[in-house]
Amino acid sequence: MRQLFFSLALACSAACAFADDGNSWSLSSPNGQCVITVSLSMEGLLTYQASRNGKTVVETSPLGFERDDESFAALVFDNAGAVEERHERYALFAGKYPHVDRALNYRSLTFRNTNRTEVALDLAASDEGVAFRYRFPQSGATRIIESESTGFRVAKNARGWLEPYHKADRYTPAYEDFFFHVSPGDPPPRSRDVPVGWCFPALFNIPDAGAWVLLTESGTDESYCACHLGPDSAGGLYRIAFPLADQRTRGVTNKFGPAPRFTLPWTMPWRVLVMGATAGDIAMSTLATDLAPPSQIADTTWIKPGRASWAWWAYPDGPANAELFDKFSDFAAKMGWEYTLFDAGWWKPGFKGISAYAQSKGVMPLAWNYAGDFYDPVKRTHKLDEMEAGGVRGVKVDFWCSDRQEAIAAMHALFREAAARKILVNLHGCTIPRGWQRTWPNFITCEAVLGTESYFYETHYTEKAAELNTVLPFTRNAIGPMDTTPVACSPKKFARTTTAAHELATAIILTSGIIHYADKPEFFESLPPDALKVFRDAPALWDETRCLAGEPGREAIFARRSGNSWFIAGLNGTGAPLSVTLNLSDFADFGHRIAITEGADARMQAAVSQLPNDAEWKHEIPPRGGFILRLDK
Repeated sequence: MRQLFFSLALACSAACAFADDGNSWSLSSPNGQCVITVSLSMEGLLTYQASRNGKTVVETSPLGFERDDESFAALVFDNAGAVEERHERYALFAGKYPHVDRALNYRSLTFRNTNRTEVALDLAASDEGVAFRYRFPQSGATRIIESESTGFRVAKNARGWLEPYHKADRYTPAYEDFFFHVSPGDPPPRSRDVPVGWCFPALFNIPDAGAWVLLTESGTDESYCACHLGPDSAGGLYRIAFPLADQRTRGVTNKFGPAPRFTLPWTMPWRVLVMGATAGDIAMSTLATDLAPPSQIADTTWIKPGRASWAWWAYPDGPANAELFDKFSDFAAKMGWEYTLFDAGWWKPGFKGISAYAQSKGVMPLAWNYAGDFYDPVKRTHKLDEMEAGGVRGVKVDFWCSDRQEAIAAMHALFREAAARKILVNLHGCTIPRGWQRTWPNFITCEAVLGTESYFYETHYTEKAAELNTVLPFTRNAIGPMDTTPVACSPKKFARTTTAAHELATAIILTSGIIHYADKPEFFESLPPDALKVFRDAPALWDETRCLAGEPGREAIFARRSGNSWFIAGLNGTGAPLSVTLNLSDFADFGHRIAITEGADARMQAAVSQLPNDAEWKHEIPPRGGFILRLDK
């Protein structure tokens, strides 16, 4: 095997965007806090560290890959490009901000191997973190990256929140497991399936640096596979791993091995290190989308975030008939929700009638589809034409269960061809978003999360759901929209241990471009009128967001504004009461205030109380409880 070994070192340089010193080259963020430095050893190897405010966040770590045609084991420096500052300005249709404007510094370093073949290392530095990617600038034949040695080394006393990556199976990998609080070197636990590594994103608290770091990817397209982290983290070193050979979408035959291949020139995905002083900084970052390619859709006026009624969670065993689907279309219209989702089984009554009925009520139809129908161009065209003819405004495409390059290519083809028909895309049973919601704004949400359907399927979900809901804002939801299907209160196979107020608050805490509300109309209508009105008025896309408090596994409190209303929601992730004190002085102009908390039957009921316009609010959240404050002008 021929190898290309890269490592990056991050040094602090608050005074300027770069500081070169002999065989090292650095790039700092616009505010000088985040710095990435590359150093070349006498043997031609590169090493890296990452720091924030002068303190090491990611220690000396290897980067690199094996290419199929020639060796890059020893490199020599060729040139360092100038620092370029860019403003990444774009719209998002899901998440924390409707409009993003971020300054980033970019720089490219070029090295050559003994054959004088070029390889470039692109660097990026933002006030929210740093990133790097590999690039072969020359033209040529199709090449294969046989493996990567890219790694991220964290301090041995770091603590992480990581999710096991599952072996290939009928429904895996699909990024649907709990996040575990682990130390470097801990192996992934056997949880919902056999683990073969760790998922992106991976969150770490680095106590010596007083910092948090989230590791993820951005800009993965049809030229590469989606990667994860290997299972061995000895010494705190987590390495990039490719999909396993047996991953596949059911009914689809893979044509190549799992290693990525592409025709030169070749630009590979960004490896992203989001860094902040608090977990809340991580939750509020847009670095993953800042680095993604700009929107490929010229006219986005047709893309509408929204809320959806959804019959499947309430009635998973049917009856999948026109009366049931029409009932949920009626409820969406009554609530002022934009969409209704016809999930699996819509073909029993036929699509034409239920779609026409929804549209007659001013509700836009969404429809479930199977991922295996979207690989082949002919099948994909047929399915999308069928959906378009039926008035479908969005497709939920399920059971991908693959991170292989073929799956990534099929997803991007779906984004592109759905956009041409003005159809939104929701992926399920799938990989995590990798900045795609910027490049393809019609990619409105995806699963890649252990959501509330787990009350049917997962024995341990009931005991761990509250904790998971306070981890997700700082991990999975920090990188993109997340279809957890909130407000899941009616009894299911595994009884909840969260309160009803907790479940209601998740709809404000966890974000998705389309929010598929899980419960049936009867439950919503049992809520106090002011509580029900929250779900009429709270949007899918917010004007403004603030993280007021965040400690993964313990608490998550976010404030989100829509027009002249603030919605502040909090979750207790523990089995003990949690006292919170909120400073509301910034919201003094919003004097009409209510609190939605636990009712007499905490598991099934919520209570509404009026609040005075005080500068402070103190509250004790019950075990696994939650709250929503609504503040209006």
